[in-house]
Amino acid sequence: MILNIENLGAIKQAKIDLSKKLTLFCGKNSTGKTYAAYVLHAFLTKRLPSISTESIMPFYDLYQQIDKDGGSFTLEKKYVEKWVNLKCEYVRKNLGSIFGISDDTCDSLFKDFKLTAEISEQDFKRLISMTYSFVGGHYKVKKKEGSDKVKIKMLGAPIGEYRPGDNKWLFPIIFDSIIFSNTCRMLTVERNSIYTFKTELSLSRNELIDKIQNLTKPAKAIELLNASSRRYPATIRESLHIANDLENVQKYKSPFSEIADRIENNLLMGKVSTTPNGDVVFHASSMPKTKQLPFHMSSSIVKTMASLVIFLRHIATKDDWLIIDEPEMNFHPDVQVLLAKIFSLLANKGLRVVVSTHSDYIVREFNNLIMANSVARKGSAVSLDDMGYSTDMLLDYNDINVVYFDRKKTTVTANPLPVDEMGFSIESIDETINQQNEVAENLYAALIDDEE
Repeated sequence: MILNIENLGAIKQAKIDLSKKLTLFCGKNSTGKTYAAYVLHAFLTKRLPSISTESIMPFYDLYQQIDKDGGSFTLEKKYVEKWVNLKCEYVRKNLGSIFGISDDTCDSLFKDFKLTAEISEQDFKRLISMTYSFVGGHYKVKKKEGSDKVKIKMLGAPIGEYRPGDNKWLFPIIFDSIIFSNTCRMLTVERNSIYTFKTELSLSRNELIDKIQNLTKPAKAIELLNASSRRYPATIRESLHIANDLENVQKYKSPFSEIADRIENNLLMGKVSTTPNGDVVFHASSMPKTKQLPFHMSSSIVKTMASLVIFLRHIATKDDWLIIDEPEMNFHPDVQVLLAKIFSLLANKGLRVVVSTHSDYIVREFNNLIMANSVARKGSAVSLDDMGYSTDMLLDYNDINVVYFDRKKTTVTANPLPVDEMGFSIESIDETINQQNEVAENLYAALIDDEE
């Protein structure tokens, strides 16, 4: 699937290929990478647009095939395209909530914003290959692997005389669940504060409830609620919700929990854990087993990485999306290199990863992983083990999409860069490094001349 973004802040046009295992956003500051990541998160998140005539009409002919016992329909590409278009329109209409601003401000800043998606034959074949089963309300939906037939069985007619219109939400739910069966999680640059301040934020929420209870005018209550709900972008509100629900979140063990262990052992030198009441604590390997640090007293790397560790240990499932903004934040170069290996490992194990970065170390390590894979494929005698590479972290150049956000005067275009078995090049990063090297060489030469 190709996602096309137009007129989003400085972004005049951006094209993002969603078919790759790993996507890299690169470019200078203030080129719209975070804006694009917010929109991508909103589009990929399994979130049902409001049921309306607009969302029902594209599937009107399908409703005619359902009676009080159920029915079946053929999953056709045209229906997939109709629902994806509705999802794009949903993102456009809810951009204020997505960015955490008022609708008036949103209309002023992004009045010409457009979002469209292209569904390829390969995308559609992937949906056909899926197995799908869902039970909810008065119906059961099932699709077998490789079949284009979706079967619906009504489990009990609604109260009163049955009419197909009584299940107006049926097809929107079906298509949203099939097309966006995975979930999407974004770790923003604010992630190092989420668990530190979650208690204070909860207190603010309780204060808001107290204020609302003391109001006599309903309109004022709605005003307060709207202002509060838009205080942060949707991605941050989602992170806060998870932080305040860790008591329940920790009950689930993710298939990626082993990678969370690797991060703790190789990067954090200790264990991030959750107390029974949902507080995050850290136990350093150097500390006695009976002692642990309150989260706010842990190191910056622990604060920054805790969200990723908790996501991988308790939340992530196969084919989920992970978007992470500036993973290099606060980190020494050796940690940045290890992170690149971890992201490649996650992508190879079934997580769809999007990384937005300025780090030359991360870019270079992705290139090394691509070249290492090319070397391994050709059967070279070079020992990759000696270089610190295992086969499960090597990166096929066909599996990575590098999107470069390029500013020309006041506008930005974001398009894929060429990637081959030697990797790829980020022009703005290379220019800065070359300039530094040139200055250093000139200064070194001047010092040598002075000594002579």
